[in-house]
Amino acid sequence: MKKIVLTIFLLSLSLILVACSSKPKLRILNWGEYINDDVVEKFEEEYNIDVVISVADSNELFYSKIKSKTTAFDLVIPSDYMIEKMVEEDMLVELNYNLLPNRSEVTYMDGVDQIFTSMSATTLERSGQTINYNNYAIPYFWGTFGIIYNNRVEGLEEALYEHGWDVYFEADTYFPTARRGMYDVPQFAYAAAMMYMDNNPNDYNTELLNSVQTVIEDASFTEWGDDTLKRNIEADNLDMAFTYTGDYLDRLYIQLDEGKTLEEVRSDFDIYIPDTTMVFLDCMVIPNTVTNLEGAHQFINFLLDPENAALNAEVVGYAVAFEEAFDIIISYLDSEDTWRKNWANANSIYYNMEVERTYYPLTTLNPTDVDAIGTMIQDVITG
Repeated sequence: MKKIVLTIFLLSLSLILVACSSKPKLRILNWGEYINDDVVEKFEEEYNIDVVISVADSNELFYSKIKSKTTAFDLVIPSDYMIEKMVEEDMLVELNYNLLPNRSEVTYMDGVDQIFTSMSATTLERSGQTINYNNYAIPYFWGTFGIIYNNRVEGLEEALYEHGWDVYFEADTYFPTARRGMYDVPQFAYAAAMMYMDNNPNDYNTELLNSVQTVIEDASFTEWGDDTLKRNIEADNLDMAFTYTGDYLDRLYIQLDEGKTLEEVRSDFDIYIPDTTMVFLDCMVIPNTVTNLEGAHQFINFLLDPENAALNAEVVGYAVAFEEAFDIIISYLDSEDTWRKNWANANSIYYNMEVERTYYPLTTLNPTDVDAIGTMIQDVITG
């Protein structure tokens, strides 16, 4: 009897799996820890589409995966400078705004529009081409870069706010025992050193490269990493790390979810955003490998709904790109829900764009320059 029941069960399961597999697929290439599963489930139920998400941990990996055409991704979420490169190499499909009716219902944050303008300006300067990147990209999240720091180190917070970049790159002068981490993306490391030297991080020549190498070698970073940096600051295994502001907020939200207050988390670790820093914009773009063009537009349009964009941001520590979604989040400042109130407070503190700063979105550099930066960083890491 058990065998018969098991056979019937397996047959039923196989039929269910066949039925599930008959749904259209939407293959998305995204960063890790960068989407709310509730948003995915909501989209799948609404459109009867199975979403399959793959992960890349750098813009360069996004590029190589699309370039190789090994997997037919329908939607990709790279950053601004890589979008420039992909457009220039004809790797992206132009958007059909007739399939994106929600676009007319939202207003981009001022900083988002500025980044799009900067992307077009740098492309014109570099190649002489006039490209409107709105034809290819819809903002997903955006934000700044900063220095996550261990607030359990006495005097470190005060030093950062007084001396800025110097404390991070000249730790021997300020905190000789400070354990510091650097993001392991070569162009990010190059940009951080350039801003420390009061240079535009998008400038490049051999003399600048040599100066950056000296600065980074002298810094003697304890760790080169990515998501490990934020966790090691949180765990009291590092004291400073240059990374996305959203990396800090990701850990902050997790601790808030575990019952800590905003003040308790900030007393352990916080983030300092320098007066001159990088800003980024990650966008939804459709690669030329697309097989479900309609589904890709449906997903983009779905996330152009402010309610869905705000829901997505609940578990992702980056800034929403639309004023309407930001207003939804800020509306929780008076909420009786402690978590939502803390979430709204965090957004008002760390994404307050009224603070006067100099923001640099990265642009794509010439391949030979990118290679030279990568080689230099590798030489520093390997010693």
